[in-house]
Amino acid sequence: MTILEGAVLLLLLLLALPDFCRRLERPGLLYPLYIAAGIVAGAFMGEPVRHVWREIGQFGFVLLLFSVGLEIELPQRRRTLKAVRRAALWMVWQIPPLTGLGWLAGVPWPHALVAAIALASTSVGMAYPLWLNHGFPDSGSRRRFLEWIVAVEVLGILLLAAAGPVLGGAVWWKVVLKMFGLLAAAVVAALVAVRGAPHLTRLLGYGLKIQVHFLVLAIFAIAALGDRLGLAAPKTAFVLGLFISRATDQEAQLSHRLEPLRDRLFVPVFFFSLGTLVEPRLILTLVFPLAVLTGVLLFALRRSTYGWFFARMLGTAPAAHVIAAPMLTIAAVAVEVLARAGADQRALAWTLASGLSLTLAAAFARIGTAAPLAEIEPTMAAPQAWDHTGVQSTLDLEDSPLAGPAPAEKKDG
Repeated sequence: MTILEGAVLLLLLLLALPDFCRRLERPGLLYPLYIAAGIVAGAFMGEPVRHVWREIGQFGFVLLLFSVGLEIELPQRRRTLKAVRRAALWMVWQIPPLTGLGWLAGVPWPHALVAAIALASTSVGMAYPLWLNHGFPDSGSRRRFLEWIVAVEVLGILLLAAAGPVLGGAVWWKVVLKMFGLLAAAVVAALVAVRGAPHLTRLLGYGLKIQVHFLVLAIFAIAALGDRLGLAAPKTAFVLGLFISRATDQEAQLSHRLEPLRDRLFVPVFFFSLGTLVEPRLILTLVFPLAVLTGVLLFALRRSTYGWFFARMLGTAPAAHVIAAPMLTIAAVAVEVLARAGADQRALAWTLASGLSLTLAAAFARIGTAAPLAEIEPTMAAPQAWDHTGVQSTLDLEDSPLAGPAPAEKKDG
């Protein structure tokens, strides 16, 4: 399959898959289907064509991490420290058994460790619709739970950011410097955002009025500049998202502006390109069955551990663990890290299949009377932009640290 033939196939998928998922009344399965389509298409592609699709997918990866940063708004310092401690407790018990399961599947243990970090994390953008419709006992438990999953995602991203240089053979002190550099960039972005919030708000207000392709171009240009200065383009985009989230409450409007190109083009292309990295022949080996078993087993272990310990800590019902299970976007970040480190196909396939298995297990789990994730329109980040007419929210969002004003409607005349 040539690049042109792959592009024609992808355009057909972009036109057909959204309607197909809506007819099934399972719109939340859209992005997993793009990955599955990429796996099938990759069987007919040569290595040079796969490499081209991987590079094209980087545009979606940049927008994805920008959106992840955009959706994160850290709470006050005291609450942040508590949330980070709870997040570390949540991840630390999962990483050793997940690393062992990856090693049993034939994945080298350093690569299995990277995959385990992602599988132990979560995706706030995917979890937010479930959080929005879940009946928490009170506003305090609702706020604590959201701060907790935000801390889990941030901790996972920081660990994956450190894993890239480690797998690349960098010495320990360079890895530490890179970690401190990323943290320092985030802190500087937050400080500058606080100082320059009025100016940034005016600039952002202007950005909301320009056409979406110019907005996307500006994000790509800033990410490319950061790459030239030594901070990788996806990490630059992540810090840029944090900067905007910290400086203004207009991240919802910005996400709404990005939706047409981000959610309907660049992010689907990224997930399709992820699928092309996996060789379909591995489906016939033990890697895929073990990965599916890992996802299902992890879902069950999370359920029992959350009900026994974390539910009391956060003041929620045991069933709330389902909200933290969707983690497809973090798994995608881990696959990208492993691919850039030269990991073999077994590691990529096990990571991606395990993430899909865990996410799908959560997608069909129903919490009380709320709709499961599979029935919710997918959104990658900035969850205020989420809109699903089939599920009416009855919750007050004023307690949410992510809440922001709805996008302004255009007046007639």
